[in-house]
Amino acid sequence: MPHVEELGIRVGRRSPIRGLRTVQYSPIMEVRARRALAAVGMAAVLVAVVGAMYLKPWQAFTLAPARAATVSAAPTWPPVSVQQAQFLSATAGWVVTGGVSSSTLFRTTDGGRHWQRQLVGVAGQGWQLRFFDAKRGVVFGADRSGPAFWRTTDGGQHWTRATVPAPTASGLVYFADPGHGWCLSPIGGPVFTAPILDRQEVALFRTVDGGASWSQVLRTDQQSAGHGLDGDGLKTWIWFSDLNAGWIGQITPGGNAVVYATANGGDSWIRQELPPPAAGWGSPVGVGDQGVPTPIGSGSAAMVVAPMVQGPNQGGLLLQNWYVYIWQTSSWAVPVRIPSPAFSVVGRTDGRLWWTARGSALLESDDRGDHWRAVGDGPRWRIFNRFDVIDLDHAWAQLLDEQTCLDGLPCVRSLARTADGGRHWTVVSVPA
Repeated sequence: MPHVEELGIRVGRRSPIRGLRTVQYSPIMEVRARRALAAVGMAAVLVAVVGAMYLKPWQAFTLAPARAATVSAAPTWPPVSVQQAQFLSATAGWVVTGGVSSSTLFRTTDGGRHWQRQLVGVAGQGWQLRFFDAKRGVVFGADRSGPAFWRTTDGGQHWTRATVPAPTASGLVYFADPGHGWCLSPIGGPVFTAPILDRQEVALFRTVDGGASWSQVLRTDQQSAGHGLDGDGLKTWIWFSDLNAGWIGQITPGGNAVVYATANGGDSWIRQELPPPAAGWGSPVGVGDQGVPTPIGSGSAAMVVAPMVQGPNQGGLLLQNWYVYIWQTSSWAVPVRIPSPAFSVVGRTDGRLWWTARGSALLESDDRGDHWRAVGDGPRWRIFNRFDVIDLDHAWAQLLDEQTCLDGLPCVRSLARTADGGRHWTVVSVPA
């Protein structure tokens, strides 16, 4: 999934209204920042916004040289920034580290004690990691020839490059398995002028052979060619739970929360207007689905949604309240409000056990958000940003290093793990 640095967006001041966060958008999509917020929970809204961004052909990937195959992580200062991460177990996973001008994909099989360099790139914004098991995975990015992705069937020892059918953002490409994938691409070039758009015409492509070939499924700029998918709003992500059931998320102008759903692999779509909270949405300028749904067991999935209202300053938006929707059988349940936007669902106990973070404090609910309790604190000067939960005891977290946010984002991100259900966390050194 995308992060704060990937947008060049900086987090604004804490709003004088309790519980709100200010995000200001300039014509070049750069937001002035202050340490007061230090990006607490901002990953959710940025996930939505980044879905409209195009990857640019400045990101070059090459296979790492064999002589540099294995390295040991050593602490550095300032610390190396973790741009992306995905873990499959308490010991095995991948991270992308680097900065504005360089990035590298590494793999560990021993919990971060040693790392193997696998792909080397330039400017790591826009990476997407999608590993299905210890051997098979897809890495999305772009090289000087344009947007592309790399596939592996041996855990990253070898990679095969393939292309996407049209320029798009990492959140708009999704593979349900190594062979079946979808690409949602805005029509007419990289048009992105604001975080909320009335319309954005898109084309949907599909592959059944791992990206060797793509076929166009539909497009929204031709009458009757959208097969139920409309160009309203700003499309932010695409996600499939299997080869047939999938959703497309968006930021919708006004007071409606909307997703599009398919039950036949994308051939046709149904517009689903999500039920509002009991008190309503109020009068927001838009409502956004904050990132792809999270599977939580028994065929259910959870999705975070937040309304946006005008801020006190010109060009400013406030993110007001955060809600979780649960997909149950054939519909989205009435949402549950959560105390913080940095949200993750723990995929155990049939989806009833949830995590969220308030700064460096980890909160937990065992009744699907009705009640919350403090579990533990993360490392000092670090703020929880994202989670990869493995089982009842083990989880990985990406954290924002607060001391590096003095003059605004991008903040340096670090990696931590827990072996006792979140009570204690250990920072894991990552290589450059």
